[in-house]
Amino acid sequence: MQKTEDPGVGAGIVVGAIGVGALATGIALLVAARPAQAAPTDEKLDYLIEVLMTVLPVLAEVAEGQAALITAMHQWLAAQGIPVDEAVEVIVRTDWVAKEPEQVFNEAIRSAGTFYTHKMADWTKGKRIMFKAESSLNQAANLQVIGNIVDDTVRATDIGPALPLAANGNLSVGLAWDDWIPFTGIRITVAVAPTAGILTISVVVQE
Repeated sequence: MQKTEDPGVGAGIVVGAIGVGALATGIALLVAARPAQAAPTDEKLDYLIEVLMTVLPVLAEVAEGQAALITAMHQWLAAQGIPVDEAVEVIVRTDWVAKEPEQVFNEAIRSAGTFYTHKMADWTKGKRIMFKAESSLNQAANLQVIGNIVDDTVRATDIGPALPLAANGNLSVGLAWDDWIPFTGIRITVAVAPTAGILTISVVVQE
């Protein structure tokens, strides 16, 4: 049985390969025949003209081969029922997933003063963050969200206003885009020493 080959995509590839091969061969010959640095100016000019005369036709052949390849690909896509000129919209969905809650403070405070969460929450890759405070202390406290560019409460700056946490109260505060800072924690201020209860603070980061 005689096999008839379709000069489709393969033909375009062959044409391109021939053009590139011819170009490489021509350049190799030209490099071998280049004039010496001390050669007369006329000889160098003739050499440059010869380079252009060799390279330009081959480049034109390569361009024709690429055009033939594109045409063949369009024909193949059309044969598969795929509209060539139809724009394809790609939608990538990235779900915002909350990490598991992490406890960053848990103390039975028995003195007045200023306290900090035991660690700063890593918000470097997060979109939103929420702190939840649960207090069974019998005295009120103030909670101030703080942020820093390093994992340290030293020289951390305030984010938003301080929030009052009542005795035996609960409080939550969430931060989003405009409040973003790599590491975030809470400064706790207690004016009157509690005599009972525990303060627990947890954080959830949404990525």
